[in-house]
Amino acid sequence: MDTQQINLLSILFKESLDAILILDINTQKFILFNKKSLELYNYTEEEFKNITPKDLTLEFISDEKLKNKQKNILDKGWDKFVTKHKSKDGKSIDVLIKSKKIELIPNSPLLYITIHNLENAKELEMEFETIFQSSKDGIATIDLDGNFIKYNESFRCLSEYNHQELMNLSAFKLFPEIYQDKIENAINEVKKNGYIENFEITFVTKYAKSMIIYMTMNLMPNQKQILLIVKNFTLLKLLELEKKFESLNQLVQNISHQWRQPLSTISIIASGVKLQKELNLYDETNLDEDMNKIVEITNYLSNVINNFDDLAFDNHEKSYSICQLMSEILHDKKKDFIKNQIKIVTNYKVDNKIFIDKFRFSEAIRNILENSIQAFIQNNIDNRIIIIETENINNHLNLKIKDTAGGIDEKMLPKILEPYFTTKHQSQGTGLGLTIAYKTIVEMHKFLLSFDNCQTIFENEKYKGLNVTIVF
Repeated sequence: MDTQQINLLSILFKESLDAILILDINTQKFILFNKKSLELYNYTEEEFKNITPKDLTLEFISDEKLKNKQKNILDKGWDKFVTKHKSKDGKSIDVLIKSKKIELIPNSPLLYITIHNLENAKELEMEFETIFQSSKDGIATIDLDGNFIKYNESFRCLSEYNHQELMNLSAFKLFPEIYQDKIENAINEVKKNGYIENFEITFVTKYAKSMIIYMTMNLMPNQKQILLIVKNFTLLKLLELEKKFESLNQLVQNISHQWRQPLSTISIIASGVKLQKELNLYDETNLDEDMNKIVEITNYLSNVINNFDDLAFDNHEKSYSICQLMSEILHDKKKDFIKNQIKIVTNYKVDNKIFIDKFRFSEAIRNILENSIQAFIQNNIDNRIIIIETENINNHLNLKIKDTAGGIDEKMLPKILEPYFTTKHQSQGTGLGLTIAYKTIVEMHKFLLSFDNCQTIFENEKYKGLNVTIVF
């Protein structure tokens, strides 16, 4: 054995979590002992050198009993037993002894002894029992055939059975017949892997009440029992469903807002064409332009509906790349930018994933962009530029959308988020776009949103415009 191995064994001996002693049978002295031995019996190192096994035991108190026990170990070669020891101050300690005969020198037998303190195990057992009985979750132990061994009051109340009924009932009968294969597969997985977590299944009580539960199963150390922990998630599921319906309701309202103005425009175009035709005033050369407008608007409405599948129920709380998301939004509005001669400049310094409701967040960004488009038109701006930037400030992702549309009167700026406030003519907008954007970004997603006038330099030209900042 080389020096490195000897050093390793020395470290393991000293740092063992159990007390380790080496006893010289002839002298009845401990020739080696580790730090845990001193801690267990509360002796100093010098004191421990002078004590004997008789000073430690509370069971083999006579010389004859102690001698016979040691002889049995020597004859057998090893032994394992539970006994009572005492510390320096006389305190009783329940311990598990593992002892083995070793003989480095002929006729000089030694006993290699490991001592495990059972007091810690008892404390853990008591803690487990306290948790078991006081837990608000249903806890039970079953054997591998599903028979109940033990359960707490929460589990009994959950099942609605009394004690005698539960003890005569297979745990598998608490689940609908159609889930029996699922339960068997879960049990097999527990036998194989030792546990299964948050196993969702329907639980049926004595009075045929059905509830959704999450069940965790752990194979006990004896490999013959399974610990069940049952959480009733029925109420939570209902609350989640209620939240989803509320979310859907808000979503429909948002779509209604997106549809209202385009439908009004279609109605105005169609009514105007019909009226002018009836009065023989309609210029046929305008037909293509009018029809193209209607087709363009209907395509937009169709796109809103096509996105409905993404937004309804499973879109919220998914993560998306902010840069990829912005690219998709800009692509969707490409025709609007071309039609209104708007140049888009992107400067993505950082790209993080954000957890959002993709549709609603995207609509909020579209509303912000649409606000800039309308400002360009209303203010008759020549150089129409929208600059989109991302950067990391104080460990937070910042998304900035700047335009060169001239900004907003400082007196009006505080009112920009008020419902129905608009700087556009009444026929051009409802004044809800930025309000909805605020509700989506701030109230729903809990991000920060701010508006301020800014000066932007682009290609050596200075422009005044509005800066919208979202902090994630």
